Amino acid sequence: MRYIFGPVLSRRLGLSMGVDLLPLKTCSMDCCYCEIGATTCLTMRRDRYVPEEAVIREISRVSSVDFDYLTFAGSGEPTLHSGLGEIIRAARKQIDRPIAVITNSSLLIYKHVRKEVAQADLVLPSLDAATQETFERINRPAAGLKIEDIIEGLRAFRSEFGGEMWLEVMLVREINESDTPLIARAAAEIEPDRIQLNTVVRPPAEPVLPLRRDEMLRMLRLFKGAELIPDWDWSVPEVEEERIADLLREPMTLEELRSKSGLIYEDTVKYLKILEDAGRISRSIRDGKIYFQTR
Repeated sequence: MRYIFGPVLSRRLGLSMGVDLLPLKTCSMDCCYCEIGATTCLTMRRDRYVPEEAVIREISRVSSVDFDYLTFAGSGEPTLHSGLGEIIRAARKQIDRPIAVITNSSLLIYKHVRKEVAQADLVLPSLDAATQETFERINRPAAGLKIEDIIEGLRAFRSEFGGEMWLEVMLVREINESDTPLIARAAAEIEPDRIQLNTVVRPPAEPVLPLRRDEMLRMLRLFKGAELIPDWDWSVPEVEEERIADLLREPMTLEELRSKSGLIYEDTVKYLKILEDAGRISRSIRDGKIYFQTR
């Protein structure tokens, strides 16, 4: 399939079936920490970058597959696709799972875009700066984008949206650390359901540095009610790794493993991802369900 990928194990969404609506690196920002690489098409122009009909057909093909969220994300900023609302409406008729949109928040400055995005169940916008100078350093936006407009767009979206909103703040050493008190204030005014602090984990486009775990924990004090996005680089205790590998001698779904291991859902996802990346387990699909098993 060209436009659907996964399901993948997501740090925030569990088993996520991705929907990619854009050519590679078509985005309204060129973030210094992006693991995909430098933006090749920096734009605020909405267009039908890929045909809606083809995307909708592919969504129908995964309707029987086991996953937690259908997630609009991928190679660029999904709100740049002018048919986003139409695709979400069509997806609702074909799947019975919640729909998520991951966005850099740039186009939420427009009411008609907010209306389209509000058809999702869960929206995960980002806010990495609170001053224009820092915004241009970390996110390197398309010409004309102003951080105060984005913050106002997020406030407006929160007041208009009846679903869940999880605001992500990416913290990068020596880039936006000085903005954190102002970002925290803006986040409090936006009133998302969750504030999730993140730092550089995957290899980024440029040699930027993450904050240490102790520094991230200190940042939590600035953001009322915030949480850290789970970091899969933390090692799995060897005894736990072996216990999970032993359980997976027989193929199991994620939910079956969670039940048998006694782990909470988030830890089950985290450990599966670490073991899968290490090549210790494989996956297969039977009757629309994903099974994991020790190699």
